This record gives sequence, C-alpha cells and structure tokens, in this order.
Amino acid sequence: MRRMYQTEWQGIKFSNFIQVKSRKLADSNFYQAYYQEFFKRYQSWDQLDPGWRKDKERCAKKIIEWTHPNSKILSIGCGSGYMEHYIHNQKGVGDLFIHEVAPLAWKWIESEFPEDRKFLGFIPGCLPQDIYFDLIYLSAVDYAIDNASLVKFLSTIRNYLNGGKLVIISASFQETPVTLIDKLMWTLRHMKDCIISILDYLGLYSRGQFWGWLRTKNEYYSLLKKAGYTEIKDGFVNPDTRLHYWISGR
Repeated sequence: MRRMYQTEWQGIKFSNFIQVKSRKLADSNFYQAYYQEFFKRYQSWDQLDPGWRKDKERCAKKIIEWTHPNSKILSIGCGSGYMEHYIHNQKGVGDLFIHEVAPLAWKWIESEFPEDRKFLGFIPGCLPQDIYFDLIYLSAVDYAIDNASLVKFLSTIRNYLNGGKLVIISASFQETPVTLIDKLMWTLRHMKDCIISILDYLGLYSRGQFWGWLRTKNEYYSLLKKAGYTEIKDGFVNPDTRLHYWISGR
C-alpha cells in the first residue's frame, strides 16, 4: 500500500479553497468544500471533461453487465453521481439505490432518485436493517480508506448482500513489478518518494493533499479474503488501458 497525493481534481486546485495538508487524509469537510467549488465552476454534466465522462461510462457499462431487470443495486460513495446518472437512464438495469457522505455532491443527481432510494451518511447507520442487495459496488472509493478500516467496512457490507456480490472498481490500482526493469523503476520511484517526503517535512516542497492509497492486486485479494469474501474474481474495465481495475467477491 503506497500513499498518494493530489493538488487538483477536475481542474480545481485544492489550494484555492482549503489549506492543503500532506499529512492528513482528505475528510468529509474537505469534500464538502470541494463540491462547493465544483458546482460554482460547472453547471451540468456536459461541461465536465469528455475523457473523464467516457471512462465513467465504461465503468457503468461494466456494472450493468452484472445486473438484470430485477436486480437491487447499491452504489456506495457515488460522489456527484455521473455513473449512477448513466446507469439510471439505461433500460432493464434494475433498482438502483445511491449513497454518499457529502450531501453537496448530489446537486445534479438528487432529483433523479426518490427519497427512499437515497442514503446519506455513514454506513451502516444510514441503511435500514432489513434491506438487502443483489449487487453493491464502490467505484473510486476504496483509495480513501486505510486497510484496517476497509476490511471492517467490507465485512459490514456483507450483511446487506442477499447472496449477491460486492464489486470494487479501483482508480488507484498499482501494478506489481514483474520484470527487472519494472523492479528497478519501482525502486527509483520509492527513492524519489522518500526524498520528496523529507523535503515536504522540512517545508521545502509540497506534495499536495494526502489523497489516499494505491494498492496492488495481491493487496486487494488479501483485503477481500480478510473481510470474508469468497469466489473472488478480477480484471480491468478496459484491458487495453488498465486504467480501472475491478475485483468482486461474494
């Protein structure tokens, strides 16, 4: 598990609206502040980067492959909800529920879903005790959760799966070095990270906002197994680009 940092997202520089902290993980207050800026800059989905939207649509189509018209689906941490907006407008997908912690993120999507299909707050507290799903997915969410918390969280989610499966779609996948050149490049990156970390500590360089963690395939498998999942499968949404890694379990 390797830490990652960011200075901007969707073209919005973090330093323009909040004090960037390289040693404190971005929390719900950060995301609330971010979405305030986000909706000042953008007024509709169409204004967002076409490449980003295309990537999200590919991820959404992958989710749709695992559904049928009677599926009960939960999206955890959907953010502004572009994937859910896309899925919701397709035919024969099933019954989609959405979840988020930062309420400001729903400015565009909240009107598309009735109140009983929206869960706001921390899981499991915001979920009814007697609700079950055929598919629960987290898209670009796991990066912000440390290993111990993620295992506990994934274990909790299993209580809401009625024989269905969990899917994680990761935008923070780290390739495992295989060849000698890969291993050499990994070592050089690690050395660079150490130097940057020292410079950041001394106040001579800013890495940006502590954003979360990168994980390898083996790490994802280990996390799902520790959380009690079996029948684990994985792959890439687009094998050519290997940009979004997915892993599922029951």
